[in-house]
Amino acid sequence: MAKFVDVLSEKSRERWAGTEKCDGKEKVKGIYEHFTGKKWVPPVKDKRGIQCETKLEDTEEIAKIMRQVPNPTERK
Repeated sequence: MAKFVDVLSEKSRERWAGTEKCDGKEKVKGIYEHFTGKKWVPPVKDKRGIQCETKLEDTEEIAKIMRQVPNPTERK
């Protein structure tokens, strides 16, 4: 699921964090700082990943499982 900041455009992200260029104008607080009173700190990406182990089934085992599950389109 995407975070709010991830879906912002680059310009909006600068305004949110208060890092936009001033071009000679007076610097204003970022949107986040304006409403919360705290400086924006970008979230740290989690480096952990999901590790999966594959399990190969014997074709006879697969055939047995397929016979056990009824066909949902079949009408009696």
